[in-house]
Amino acid sequence: MNKTRIALLTLLLSGVLAGAGSAATSVSVGVQVGSSGRSTVDVGFFYDDLAPYGNWVERPQYGWVWTPRSVASTWHPYQEGHWVWTDEGWTWISDEPYGWATYHYGRWYDDPDYGWEWIPGEEYAPAWVSWQESDDYIGWAPLPPSVSFRVGPLDVRLAADTYVFVPTRQFLAPRISQYALPRAERDRIFVRTRNVTDYQIVNRRVVNRGISVDRIQRVVGRAVPRYQVADMGADQRHRASRIAQNRVTVFRPEVTKVKVAPPPSRGAARRSVITAPRGRATAPGQARRSEKTERRQPQARPIQAPQAPAVRPVKPPKAQGRTRNGRIQPIERTVPPPARQRAEGRQEKPRPQARREAKPAERQQPQPRMQERPQAQGQNHGQNRGRGQQAKPQAKPPGNPGHGQGKQKKEGHGHG
Repeated sequence: MNKTRIALLTLLLSGVLAGAGSAATSVSVGVQVGSSGRSTVDVGFFYDDLAPYGNWVERPQYGWVWTPRSVASTWHPYQEGHWVWTDEGWTWISDEPYGWATYHYGRWYDDPDYGWEWIPGEEYAPAWVSWQESDDYIGWAPLPPSVSFRVGPLDVRLAADTYVFVPTRQFLAPRISQYALPRAERDRIFVRTRNVTDYQIVNRRVVNRGISVDRIQRVVGRAVPRYQVADMGADQRHRASRIAQNRVTVFRPEVTKVKVAPPPSRGAARRSVITAPRGRATAPGQARRSEKTERRQPQARPIQAPQAPAVRPVKPPKAQGRTRNGRIQPIERTVPPPARQRAEGRQEKPRPQARREAKPAERQQPQPRMQERPQAQGQNHGQNRGRGQQAKPQAKPPGNPGHGQGKQKKEGHGHG
């Protein structure tokens, strides 16, 4: 009986241990322990781990880069979190689940098509930023790919809109985004600041100094806490860094330089891959475009094409609607534009007047024949009545047959 119980307990413990081992394996997929005892990953781990939070796109100059998904138009790197002073200098504590990678490895740059994009890197640092300060403000901007790392002060001045500026008194605020100045005021503050970027190597680790701790203490009126950086487990990397007593935990694995499959060839990252636009230049700071937006743009062109010819066939019947003597006047030439039709319509109105003016001319045509008689028939009574007294002297001479005929026409057919 005791042997049976022991066997059952052994099976139960082995099952529990196996389950724990499988859970640990699922959490740490892609994470290995290096010779130094620290966690080790490759660039492919970035591809898979950041896919749920953004998109991967291939750019001609930098290869595969990552851009965050579903962020506001005012979003900026190194803004959602706060600064702490550690034994590695100023360390950025991010509130975003992907901050363990994007704010301690690689570089950022503002892409004209997709906004801020992150380029994976292999070197860990408490933060990769450029520092600017004045008497009243402190600003920092993510280092672009063009700035390579070297020990000592870095003489780098980036564009004003790439910096985040806050009042010096609020530099240690736990939610520093609440005190970030709007973009419209960055130019005004930037021209009054000076570059204080400074990186050192201590015990084979990058130390981010830049802003003087003594100056911050004088401004805020209290001592700045100093923490020691400790390693965080891989299963907690998506959480915010924990600060307990004098320690702050971060996930900072070593990145090995090996060739890995690109995001389109990886099962976890394949769905986050988008196609970059080609042959189009857009202004900096433009809102991001998704793959769906890129596909909708060419579909809008064939919808507008049938609209232009659909209106033109309706106009010709209106121009052919004019009739003469109850019959439709055929139009053999091309129908002119509406503006030209209206102009020609105004020119056609005087046509009846031209016909009335032509009647006297038609009556004057038979005058040469009537001149063979003793008196010209062209000087009829109708013309005399129109001309007034000038026709009377010609009608008085006796024996004038033309005058009698004119009188008969005036009296009518009753004299016949």
